[in-house]
Amino acid sequence: MKKRTKSFWTTLLTAMTTIALISGCSGGNGNAGNTANQAVNESGNNASANEAVQEETKLDNPNITILYHTSKEQYEETKAGNPDAYDVLWETVPEFEAKFGGKVNVIAVPWGDQKSTLISMVNAGDQVDVAQANDQNFPVYPLKNIVQPIDQYIDLSDEMWNKAVTNAFSFGGKPYAVGSTSTPIVIFYNKTMFDDNGVKTPSEYYAEGNWTWDTFREVAMELTQDTDSDGQVDQYGFGWWDAGYALMVGSNGRTLLSYNPDGTITTNYDSENVKEAMQFTQDALLKDKFIDSSKEGDYFNAEFKNGKLAMSAEYGFGGYNVFKSDYEIDFVPVPTGPKGEKDAGPGGLGGWSIPVVSKNPQGGAELIKMMSRNELNKSMENNVKLYGQEKVDMMNYLGSKILFAPIGVEQYWDANAAVLTGIKEGTPVGTFAATAKGIMEEGIKITLTQ
Repeated sequence: MKKRTKSFWTTLLTAMTTIALISGCSGGNGNAGNTANQAVNESGNNASANEAVQEETKLDNPNITILYHTSKEQYEETKAGNPDAYDVLWETVPEFEAKFGGKVNVIAVPWGDQKSTLISMVNAGDQVDVAQANDQNFPVYPLKNIVQPIDQYIDLSDEMWNKAVTNAFSFGGKPYAVGSTSTPIVIFYNKTMFDDNGVKTPSEYYAEGNWTWDTFREVAMELTQDTDSDGQVDQYGFGWWDAGYALMVGSNGRTLLSYNPDGTITTNYDSENVKEAMQFTQDALLKDKFIDSSKEGDYFNAEFKNGKLAMSAEYGFGGYNVFKSDYEIDFVPVPTGPKGEKDAGPGGLGGWSIPVVSKNPQGGAELIKMMSRNELNKSMENNVKLYGQEKVDMMNYLGSKILFAPIGVEQYWDANAAVLTGIKEGTPVGTFAATAKGIMEEGIKITLTQ
């Protein structure tokens, strides 16, 4: 399909949102971390945190303890190498202590050890007033009574709060975390390659309201080529982690897990939405062959930068770093699937919770509000400066439509591996979907009863 018009507007883009120009992160079905370096506001109302009415608050106890993934020494080291780096906690601590006159005790624990550490501290009765909420420690935290409903300490009607975060970290009808930002995953494309080949761009299709799996597939196949005429394909239309399977699930209107108001958990591996995403991904690899099936992961980043990959994906504005090259780069939402909602798709969400062992939940709530306000303001300020208001508005809009479900369920990765193996080996979709469903249902039983 050839271009009918040539647009010459450009931008750069990729993986997570980099406020402070910290590298974006890629990877499987993982989500971006909860720092202002990776986030944009996605409350859906475009309200600045500065617009919120600030009431003067006084704390009887201004001393709090927070479990966090980065130590002060680690942040100072990062800051020394990158003066633009911004960590919302460490930038907020001095402000909080100056305002309330207390002390913020930070217990720094690596990201992967957050869940086990908090569980151990709660079981021992150790004080923790604030903890991070992410995709892999939920629903375990509410199930094990590690964190408490947060709406008793924080007004969720405040426009600062991202409703997608609150919804994602609700369990049994109760909200357990809040956050002000989120990071949608978007499709980045090499505009130079599209123009040089006379191929209509994803942005042009999107402007027409016709950016779908079908048009994505067509341009991907058209740009999969043997550019040096040696009989071997050396340029591909698309590539990302897990062949982009998670992107197709989200863009077809589903998440792999559903957390129901009655506290039950169900899996969607057997839904038509998910099976269509499986089939589309399998066809992309084995039938249409616009993805290099022999490669995975970060390889695609390098190929994009080398001008050998037409499209990839990343979290938010992080692509401006990850795919930085001599080529013009632009971005669009993930293409809409046959059962999906326009512009809705996968992304990264994170938030803040108050553990049940908190001895100062009011103080914890004030720190959460201060960090969230700072994160929102910093992300909006820096992103507008770096990418322009139009791009920020688009990213905010997409973030308000993120489909997200925590994956902290036993055997999730086993079920996911069964799917990815089936996709790559050409196994009938119904067969490996049933296998994954069985594995996941067993994992749900374990998670709910352990």
